[in-house]
Amino acid sequence: MAVPIELDRYGVGKVTYPGIKKIESANYSRSHGIAPDICQVVMAPQTLDPDEAGYEPIETDGYLLFEFDSNTVTQNILGNVGTTSKTTKILMQGCRPDKAAVRKSSTSESWTIPIYDRRWKWKYGSYSGHWNAKKNGVIEPRKERTPRELADMCLEAMGEKRYDTEALDDLEKKKSLKYRKKVRPEVHWDRIPPAQALNDLVTPLGYRVCLGWDDRVRICKYGVGELLPTDDLMTAGFDANLPEIPDSTTVLGGITMHEAMWEMEPVGLDLDGDWRPINHLSYAPRDIVFKPDWRLSIPPHFFEIRDKFDEIKFDKKPTDNEYKKRKEQYALAQQTIYRCYRLTYPVNTEEKETLRKRYDELGAELGNLVDDGSRSGDKGYDRLYAKYTAARRELFLKSEPVLPGPKQKNPRTGKLGDYKLQEFEQILPIFETRAELAVDSYTGKLIRKQPEVTGIYYDFVEKYANTISAGEILNSQITFDVLPEQGILKFSEPITRDVKVKIDDETKTLTYPAKLRVKIATPLKSMVGEPARYTYVYETPKKHRTTPAKLPEKLPEGVRKISGGTDTKVIIRNEIVQAYQARYDVRDISGEERTVLLEVVDNSETEELEKQALATIDVEYLKILTENAGSGVYAGLKPMNLDGAIQQVAISRNTTGGMTTTISRNSEVDIYVPTFDERQRNQDLKEMIKAHNETVDTTQQVNTKGD
Repeated sequence: MAVPIELDRYGVGKVTYPGIKKIESANYSRSHGIAPDICQVVMAPQTLDPDEAGYEPIETDGYLLFEFDSNTVTQNILGNVGTTSKTTKILMQGCRPDKAAVRKSSTSESWTIPIYDRRWKWKYGSYSGHWNAKKNGVIEPRKERTPRELADMCLEAMGEKRYDTEALDDLEKKKSLKYRKKVRPEVHWDRIPPAQALNDLVTPLGYRVCLGWDDRVRICKYGVGELLPTDDLMTAGFDANLPEIPDSTTVLGGITMHEAMWEMEPVGLDLDGDWRPINHLSYAPRDIVFKPDWRLSIPPHFFEIRDKFDEIKFDKKPTDNEYKKRKEQYALAQQTIYRCYRLTYPVNTEEKETLRKRYDELGAELGNLVDDGSRSGDKGYDRLYAKYTAARRELFLKSEPVLPGPKQKNPRTGKLGDYKLQEFEQILPIFETRAELAVDSYTGKLIRKQPEVTGIYYDFVEKYANTISAGEILNSQITFDVLPEQGILKFSEPITRDVKVKIDDETKTLTYPAKLRVKIATPLKSMVGEPARYTYVYETPKKHRTTPAKLPEKLPEGVRKISGGTDTKVIIRNEIVQAYQARYDVRDISGEERTVLLEVVDNSETEELEKQALATIDVEYLKILTENAGSGVYAGLKPMNLDGAIQQVAISRNTTGGMTTTISRNSEVDIYVPTFDERQRNQDLKEMIKAHNETVDTTQQVNTKGD
């Protein structure tokens, strides 16, 4: 049968909104996501005064109706000419107009009014739920939900009755990508809009929220969907915004936790605001040769320091400044001496005696200077303090403390060896926990274990004597707080040990600092302050990399060929945390107690950190490896639904009634509408600003809580 010949095609478009009498032109783009898209309507001026004739209110919860009447003129084989008419409609309900802008000239006036699609309502609502929570390290069956089930719950909470989440079932079937199979993201929604919960759930998994012209909400896999139609195509082109392809992608996890056993030394807070070993303090008691000696100053009263305070308090002869100084020194002694112990080195580190002696001498000298009233800003104090801190750094460096776990390359041999710390500041601020995970007996959740303090100390709770072994754990009734920035543990009670000393042919029991150790986690920073993180680098396949074009044979004078390729793209995933755990045993070796390092456990395998990183890269490369990107401009109205590939549909109606539809596949070409990634960043920025305004300390550094 002969097909009629098309002679002509023409049509006229129309846009309607209740209350707007005359719409001159309209432009609307629908894109992925939960943020509402806007129809920019140019309308003729109309009265807004209810008392004037012809007044008609613009509805605040109305609809946009796009209509296109097309006419096709054809001629059959007999020469008969006929016209076929067709009307295409798109109805968008639940729309809301915003403030109009007025544009005037000497000859005309028009109003531009933005109208939001129904997704403006999605910013409202309150939804809560904690799903895929683990108990005893395993997801509770009653709390387990698949991504599709979670998405369905969100959509129900949004009030959506027609939706399609079937694409999420693909996550249950990915046998080729084991790290993507049976994904069970833990979600903890606390009174947030359900649309936000939905978006936060599916976007990291590589899916998009798509609102169709049929008002059905679909969850679609990015890059998967229909091809561009060919009917009524006016112009077409490839994607002008080609993806930015790095040579590699680096997934950076959270700050790595290094759990080790650290020796500790007693420290105190001085008048100048500095924490120093107790023999370096301005109020350290002195022996007959004027050397610091705390052995006869027993906590909590510290009579030797108290006596200095009392002699002024009762005689009232010295100045008020001296009275205030001694009062403050006594208060600092009671608050910090034998209560505060600072990390020094990982166990089995040996100091250089000459360097320790030099450090102690400068410390005692600094204490005297502070006692005389010198402070930061005074030339003498600043010079001595610089020497003092330099001596401490040299002592630490030359002691060659080894942090168990990580390895570093020897610059001379190129071989991997133990990681030797160079500065104490490399492990600050310390965490307030260990790296090892345990099950909370109350909640059943996995948490980081609390620091474990062991050592030789006077047990005044049960034994009323010194502990015997360095491996004995601190009595649980003695509590402590961690001061992360200083690397200090502050105990609820003074912790000391009794030592019998022979003085003048008489044996006396004197008070000495306890020999304490703590098993605790620390970060590891480079010398420029960069903390170690779990790192996974994925090299982009060569066929997808950016290759520089071949240059002309004869380059202009002075022009050199620049290096090709691009650097790595960094993605931060703070939930991926590498943790080293050093395990020890206290043994009797040849009659001497020794602490032996047994092994260092790395959680990379047990917690499948590589699989978590690969899942992140899989989502990232959906954007890079997606093919057949482009767009087309079509005559009339084409009600094509969004899916994972069809990312934007833009409708334009001009002042003469002409109407076109622009459809974009794996791209977004409407310059007036931000891309999905930009909209997502804006959404994240709003959440970040909200969180910023609700907190006092807004720095994002080491999370010392370890969670």
